[in-house]
Amino acid sequence: MTLEILLFALFALFGAIGLPILARPDRTPIVIWIAGWMSAAMGGLLVVIGPELRWLYALSHPLGTLFAFLLLAGTLAWVGRPATRALVIGGCLFGAARSLVELTISPKLAYAMALAVEPPVVISAAVIAWRYRANDGPRFDGRLLAASLLALAGAGVAHLVWLHQGGGASLPLLAVWLAATPPLFGVQLMAGAAFMRRAVEKSRDELERRVQERTCELRASEERWRAVSELGSDLSFAYRIDPGGGVRVEWVSEAVQAVTGYTQEEMIEQARPRVIHPEDRDRVLRTLPLATGGECQLSFRALCRDNGVRWLDARMRVRRDPDGSVQLLGAARDVTEAREAEEARHRLELQMLESQRLESLGQLSGGIAHDFNNLLTVILGNARLALADLPADSPVEQRLERILAAAEHGAALTDQMVVYAGRGSHVRKPANLSEIAQEMLELLRVSLPPRCELVFEKGSDAWSEVDATQIRQVVLSLVSNAGEALGEAPGRITVRSGVQDADAACLADGHGAPDLAPGRYAYLEVADDGPGMDAAAQRRAFEPFFGTRPSGRGLGLATVLGIVRGHGGLVKLASAPGRGSRFRVLLPGSGELLLPSAPPGDAAAPRSGRSARVLLVDDEPGVLEVAARFLEREGFDVVTAGSGRAGVDRFAAEPAGFEAAVVDLTMPDVSGEQVAAELRALRPDLPLVLASGFSPELAAARCLALGAARFVSKPYAAGDLAQAVRDVLPAR
Repeated sequence: MTLEILLFALFALFGAIGLPILARPDRTPIVIWIAGWMSAAMGGLLVVIGPELRWLYALSHPLGTLFAFLLLAGTLAWVGRPATRALVIGGCLFGAARSLVELTISPKLAYAMALAVEPPVVISAAVIAWRYRANDGPRFDGRLLAASLLALAGAGVAHLVWLHQGGGASLPLLAVWLAATPPLFGVQLMAGAAFMRRAVEKSRDELERRVQERTCELRASEERWRAVSELGSDLSFAYRIDPGGGVRVEWVSEAVQAVTGYTQEEMIEQARPRVIHPEDRDRVLRTLPLATGGECQLSFRALCRDNGVRWLDARMRVRRDPDGSVQLLGAARDVTEAREAEEARHRLELQMLESQRLESLGQLSGGIAHDFNNLLTVILGNARLALADLPADSPVEQRLERILAAAEHGAALTDQMVVYAGRGSHVRKPANLSEIAQEMLELLRVSLPPRCELVFEKGSDAWSEVDATQIRQVVLSLVSNAGEALGEAPGRITVRSGVQDADAACLADGHGAPDLAPGRYAYLEVADDGPGMDAAAQRRAFEPFFGTRPSGRGLGLATVLGIVRGHGGLVKLASAPGRGSRFRVLLPGSGELLLPSAPPGDAAAPRSGRSARVLLVDDEPGVLEVAARFLEREGFDVVTAGSGRAGVDRFAAEPAGFEAAVVDLTMPDVSGEQVAAELRALRPDLPLVLASGFSPELAAARCLALGAARFVSKPYAAGDLAQAVRDVLPAR
């Protein structure tokens, strides 16, 4: 019973080693070789006790065969070509076949089978070890391993021959194995240790390689991050809000210096989280989900080291930690340039809207002025005709004169509307703006409040090509406007004149003609020390009927803008609440001298009247009647037409029957210039007089292709219309 227990324990130990080898064929050579020597030891033990138990003796065959196969398996694992599972299975099957032969046929045949297979297997292992030594360099352990395996092959041959000859277990045989086992097994242990050392070195090299690759990847990632952080406009950051309310910067990317001017160290070490503009902090705190956590997007201004302000668009993530603190992770982009571009675009849109509004108001004013002039032509014409037909000392004479005065005042107001529309009639010639302003001083003083002081500061001579009458109107309107701003309070109004060189920046913020070129400009300036105007009032200062005082509503500044714009200049306004207002009028400079006007006696005498047949074309019946009466009283034979098409048809019926034609420019069916063109097509030498409620300049621009023609502005007097017709008639 004791022997059986011992054998069972040995087989259990062998199974504990062998089964893991079968399960994990990638075991190290030492483990495989140990399993082989244990197999050989148990096989030898069975040989010793076998004669008493023949079935146990038969088990020595698979154990001995397995020893040889495990030697080969360990050697293959040592050279890096493991085949353990196949060899163990093959050894077990061949050993089982030997046992079967032992029990059924002959023990000698079983030993002969072992001699044929086991020594070659061990010799193959020796050859593999030797070749591996030769290929891998002069390795001492490889040479010893090959020698030890050859020695084991020789010992195995001797042992098998002894058993084949009928020899059993003997003390000399046991002594030989006991003497050979330590050095031979020690060589295998040395080879296994070398294998493990090589494996460790290989693993270390592989680990170093992987560490080096990972280090290179991290270095490349760090370089990419540094490049993005230093060169990009985006910056990243992390803030920490402690449970007690303290705020600190945990980290911030290097882009913070490009955006704010502060370095990373200053942001972290000096705890500069308060770069957010004070006016935006409350809004930012209200937007952040500090109580619940989460993400949000917001825009705010950042204060820079140089006290400048940068606009940032940020995306923030709020995370609440178990200790009660709050972490703010964020990424922000500098959008200052985009914001400034958007604001500039908005300002440009406002300027365009203002320009369009003023242009539309100008067009409206021009259209109203044209219609008013037609009405005034009828009123003034009939009033003058009535006065001319009245007997001396008629009681209605005074009433008619009042009608004339009121109508002429309306005509002056209409002229202002035409001027505001930029279509006024300008008789321009070189004039000294300084002299014009100085000449008006006495008139200006009379029109101002008594406690207002008027001062004139004359600079250099300011020459420009202007209509002197309209420039006087400009000075009068500006000074009157300043006087109304002062009111009853004591104050001072200063009128200045001179010449200045204006660049593009100076001309950019003015009101008036667009796209003025930099250069030398003559200027007139009116400044007061009154209450001034805020930004909203300045934007509307030149609108018609707008004023900061109830008594100042009218067309004053609007008329000034129209006159200046018509002269190709601009008006600059500078004002602030409590600091007064300053209006500077810039007009294109002129180097010409003011030519003396001809004395009254040198004026050309008007032509003597003569009878001539004239075609009069106008769509307003009242104007048509008055104009016809005017010309008839001057001795002309007048044929009227109440529309453009009627005038062309009437003239086409008798082209040679008319010596001149008076044509209104603005008619609903056919325009005046088209009528004039068709008349000239029928008769190229036909003298023309053009009439309109607009300016001569407009008539000249619209009728440039018509050639020589005179213009008469509505409302016209009888003498003006008759003289214009005489001027175009050929001399006789």
